[in-house]
Amino acid sequence: MLYFVLVLLLMNVFSTTEESDRSTSLKSQRKKPFAALVFSNTNNLTPSDKKSCQWLSRLKHQSKICWKRRGLPEVLLNARNLSITHCQSQFEFDQWNCSKREFFLKKIYRETALMYSMASSAVMFSVARACSEGTLAGCRCGDHGKPQNASWQWGGCGDNSKFAKKFTKKFLQLKKRGDGLNSIIKYNSELGIKVVLENEEVVCRCHGVSGTCTVKICWKKIRSFDVISKQLKAMYYSALQIQPENSIRSMKGDKSARQLLFFESSPNFCLTTANRHCNSTENCATLCCGRGTYPTQIVVDSKCNCRWRKQHFDVQCDYCKLNRTILRCR
Repeated sequence: MLYFVLVLLLMNVFSTTEESDRSTSLKSQRKKPFAALVFSNTNNLTPSDKKSCQWLSRLKHQSKICWKRRGLPEVLLNARNLSITHCQSQFEFDQWNCSKREFFLKKIYRETALMYSMASSAVMFSVARACSEGTLAGCRCGDHGKPQNASWQWGGCGDNSKFAKKFTKKFLQLKKRGDGLNSIIKYNSELGIKVVLENEEVVCRCHGVSGTCTVKICWKKIRSFDVISKQLKAMYYSALQIQPENSIRSMKGDKSARQLLFFESSPNFCLTTANRHCNSTENCATLCCGRGTYPTQIVVDSKCNCRWRKQHFDVQCDYCKLNRTILRCR
């Protein structure tokens, strides 16, 4: 009798462990999420792919939408490039520099949360901007709304954040409900959308004789993606670790409204920072994990021979090759 009780207890332990693994690992998913495809190291694009949806072929829903709308292939490729280049740029001097990206999409790490929010914000930003530029079929300039005061009037062609938000949620299938894993993906993706909305501002241009501001025309424009990616990086540092069994809904209070959420603790990155370039004494100490640095020479392009061009009212410079000493981690 005791033997059977022990067997049942062991079976329950293994079952609980397997259930926990399923709730925190992306391996159980049949297909890669969009962000995983965006940040895939193996998903290299050829020149012929630049106006194609072929790179999305493994995602039936997203691929179908991509092929249906003129201009969308270019918009989505732009979103992919924005995600990768800004991730690499923002974390250039961090221990994790947006490298080995596929590894961090197998579970929900802090890095995973950042990549989901970066990908969703890049899609929304690219769609909103494409609408105002007239390069995406089926959308137009953003609605202006009512003027805030009588000193200016709406005009021009603003970024269409309303259409972009609706499109991004549909494209990423964020309306679907799911388990704890899908809930945290949805939450971090929606946070990326929220950051874009918070960076919408009113810009104006004066019109009048001889530079006077007789009429001021204003429209809505989203700040540069560099601004958005910097804010997402700040959220990466303040991200909150939660347990898989916790309800994501309970984490949507004032504290977590602007916090990325993740399940798994990040691995130690110190073994990956050898030969990395650091940019200051403090940064070198952190990035190199106390191992010290060594100097190396690189060649950089630098402005030189600058001169004022009176007829154009600007400064023109040449670019010269200069040797520069930088520090790398031992």
